[in-house]
Amino acid sequence: MTAYRLLGRFAGGPAGWSGRSSALSPSEAAALLPSATPTTYRPEPGDPALLAALAHDDRADMSTLSAASGRSESTVRRRLEAMRTSGALYFDVEVDAALLGYPLTAILWLTVAPSALESVGQALASHPQVAFAAATTGPSNLVANVGCRDDAALYSSLADDLGGLPGVRQVETAPMIRTLKRFGTVPPV
Repeated sequence: MTAYRLLGRFAGGPAGWSGRSSALSPSEAAALLPSATPTTYRPEPGDPALLAALAHDDRADMSTLSAASGRSESTVRRRLEAMRTSGALYFDVEVDAALLGYPLTAILWLTVAPSALESVGQALASHPQVAFAAATTGPSNLVANVGCRDDAALYSSLADDLGGLPGVRQVETAPMIRTLKRFGTVPPV
């Protein structure tokens, strides 16, 4: 096992994946975004227990979160809202990419010239098949998750989209054969 650190995200996360949300108009997508001005997250002593309870069951109700964190339900609501408005916590929907017409998914590990990291990351983020892209530590300095309609679309993405980007030195492609869970903890079997 090897672990790397994500240094900066270009696509994915709270912004979502355009391949998943392309059915919405820009105004519909904007209506789903939080309207509050982002705040700074300031951790409080009970937050780790609250986050651990959410990691265990992200659909837990307020009474369960209250019991797990040792806080009142009103405090739990306030803390969740503080975390959400600061961006420390966001809600995401896990969607089977195949149901949206992207049955082939792959992880791309890119080795990019350091001076081109920002431009390549931004270029990747503009492609609708890129669900996630981030700068990372390790032998490859950029990682991306792509969804493609078929092998020809993956080939085109690699040869045309990535192949034409200045600064891309190497790309390792790892098709995802089966996905158990994308984010968070995997529940015990």
